[in-house]
Amino acid sequence: MAHKELFDFEHLLAQFTASKTPENDILIEHYLNAFNDLSRFFELLGTAFGFVSKDINEKIKILKAHQAENPDHFVSIQAMVAYEVEKSLTKSKTPSGLVSGSRTLLRLHRTMDFVAKFLTRLKGMNDEDYTGKAASEEYNISLGKFHPWMIRKMAGIAMYTLPTRKVFIEKYCKQNKERLEELVGPTSAMMTEIHEITEKLYGDHDLLQLP
Repeated sequence: MAHKELFDFEHLLAQFTASKTPENDILIEHYLNAFNDLSRFFELLGTAFGFVSKDINEKIKILKAHQAENPDHFVSIQAMVAYEVEKSLTKSKTPSGLVSGSRTLLRLHRTMDFVAKFLTRLKGMNDEDYTGKAASEEYNISLGKFHPWMIRKMAGIAMYTLPTRKVFIEKYCKQNKERLEELVGPTSAMMTEIHEITEKLYGDHDLLQLP
């Protein structure tokens, strides 16, 4: 695999960091840039993870369409939620047929929780530990809770194919082991912080169980 194709954790961290303002608003543009990275990450993991990458791409497309249609209200997650709650749009489609932004972003939010938990585990693993075991355990307590049985089965098979930590880093990551170990902690911490801000926002508006 060519070096330029490997996953760039520095870029992921930069995008998630740029998405959070000092006032803890989450800027959708940078948030979606980071998820473009995560979509590529799942693509790199192989065809078995194609369903995750495809779902992320679909959600990004919907949210970008919202931004184009209504840019003033889709600058930040907070502005989006406030607008859709006020207009009673969180459970419905817009006049142009777009699924609500709040519902769409909630799916990305759940994926972020899984990836952040997996990266936290990756940081603490030994080189010969299999990453699939950690991924499977974290998936089951996060994203997997929201997936139907067939998707959980597919995810389990996909994660079973993941290699040891050493091979995982060499095969998928642009940064070397030493640099990656410097990046994984701050990346998972930033993702967790953004997840907690979004979780509270959705919880305050009773949106965490949107259909």
